[in-house]
Amino acid sequence: MSYEFNPDNQVFEFPNPYKVENLALLLSGGLMILVGIVIMLGIRDNIARGLDGRALAVLGIAASLLFFGIALLARAFTQLRYFFGRNRPDSLAATVAPEQDGDSQRAAYYKETLRQNALTFNEPSGPLNGLLYAWLPHLIFAPRVIQASAQTQFNNFLALSATFLSFLLCWLMFGAGPLNGWIGLAYGAFAFFQIMRPMVQRGNGGGVTEAANVGMGGLVSLIVLAVLGPVLLGLLSPHLPALDGISINGVVCGALLCTLLGCAVFGLALRRQLQPPPQAVGAARVTETVTMNAHPNKLVEELDRMLMGRWYSNIPNRRYTRRSPQIQGRQGQFTAELLEESQPRPLPNRIATGVGHALSQPQFFWLTCLTGLALVYLVAGTAGAFVAARDIVAAAPASTTLAFSLSQFIIGVFCYRAAHVLWGRFDFVSELIWVDIGGSFESADVRVGNQLSGNVQTSKSVINVESMTMRVWVSEIDTVIFGKDAQRQLIGMRGLPGLADEIAASLKQFGEARSMVVAPSSAQDFERAQQIGVMAQLVGGASAAGLLPAVPVAAGALATALGARQFCTGCGTGLEPDASFCGECGKPTAN
Repeated sequence: MSYEFNPDNQVFEFPNPYKVENLALLLSGGLMILVGIVIMLGIRDNIARGLDGRALAVLGIAASLLFFGIALLARAFTQLRYFFGRNRPDSLAATVAPEQDGDSQRAAYYKETLRQNALTFNEPSGPLNGLLYAWLPHLIFAPRVIQASAQTQFNNFLALSATFLSFLLCWLMFGAGPLNGWIGLAYGAFAFFQIMRPMVQRGNGGGVTEAANVGMGGLVSLIVLAVLGPVLLGLLSPHLPALDGISINGVVCGALLCTLLGCAVFGLALRRQLQPPPQAVGAARVTETVTMNAHPNKLVEELDRMLMGRWYSNIPNRRYTRRSPQIQGRQGQFTAELLEESQPRPLPNRIATGVGHALSQPQFFWLTCLTGLALVYLVAGTAGAFVAARDIVAAAPASTTLAFSLSQFIIGVFCYRAAHVLWGRFDFVSELIWVDIGGSFESADVRVGNQLSGNVQTSKSVINVESMTMRVWVSEIDTVIFGKDAQRQLIGMRGLPGLADEIAASLKQFGEARSMVVAPSSAQDFERAQQIGVMAQLVGGASAAGLLPAVPVAAGALATALGARQFCTGCGTGLEPDASFCGECGKPTAN
């Protein structure tokens, strides 16, 4: 997409919504790069003496820190400037090109929404979601991204809680035996899968999808695993090799607690995104009957002009439906409609402008805390990587420290990804206008003027429309996106009866004022008609005096005949050769 700039219109100069997140990304990424460089500088002497296993391991840690830090900085640099042109957000449906007819299924959905005068929300399914929506009754009115994220994180929280309880039970039962090391590895791998799954299965809008939910069967499996996991490990213990005292049980316990804390803070942040049910929902509808003697397409053309006059900041409306009336034969039926949306404009005070502003606003407080928690976890992981590199150089055990560092990195990214979805929320307001026209027509020929002896007659083939039905729906709609290129969702609508009445009355007045008589209208028409009248008087006077032949003659002969006689310069009446005054108007002659 292109960014369109207009110095006279600053409405789309959005504040950057990712300022708080960018600050955390810059701090954590910069720290990782710094620590990675320090580690590489510390092992230069070891590498100079020759590469061994410990030097390669430390070099891998430093390279990983550099790679991860550069990735975080690149993410922050990408979000430092936020361009939001008039081509964003995306349209609610496929748009129709100017002066062309078209429609789409999405446009039909929004027309039916206006017709039904109500919003449609997806009903939650499943017992776990039923429990969630019982705790958060307003969640059903939230956008789809928030609902999917809430469901997934709630399922994730339950799954991690069951895993944590199973882990504690297994650790208490077998922590002092040979299975001590395998307990941490098994539950650590399972927890890693459970944490990473909602980050991998994400939708187009950046939010998690329903495929990431645990579900009833998954939760039952987790409970069975929690109960039978220690027994299974006891049965497998004779067949498992010894791990020589390696144990990461404490790391797994801390990682599960940190993840549960992140889920809880995310729940609080998401709760602040919920809003009460809309107090007013609907669309203003006006129905009129119009009788007119003109092509029905004249109403569509007038409606185009009216809506063009209401363009927001001179930005063309987004046209989703246009159907021109089709008139065939001498009589029949026709339909026409037009559905347009004004340019969506952002709602004010819906974006955090800095850390201080975010902490002072209830809707951003817990979201800022979640981003801060992600920063703390990444800093802890970086510190753990530095300690592990130092232990490896000193030939000290470093498996536990490496496990701690890796777990903190994973949980930190998990919190970053969860918060990023909510930081990218934008709210818009616009007007949705739908005009539906239908009726019957008859063709007729109209002649005006004395058809026998009149000098001026006019005729016209007209289309007569009796009692045509015209319906106008107008609604102010609230839409939301999560990410500037994400799909927009309708979350609120309010009728605008004043605008609906204005459009209907103007179209009715325009249609009934159409004339079925063809007559001169321009100044040039009147000037030419006057010249023709003068010529008719000249020709009529010359013929009556016998100066012009009764049969047609050539144009040159007519000019000679007219030049042989004098005429009044005021009224054009023929004069006698010795007349001093005109007998018609009394104007003196040149004699």
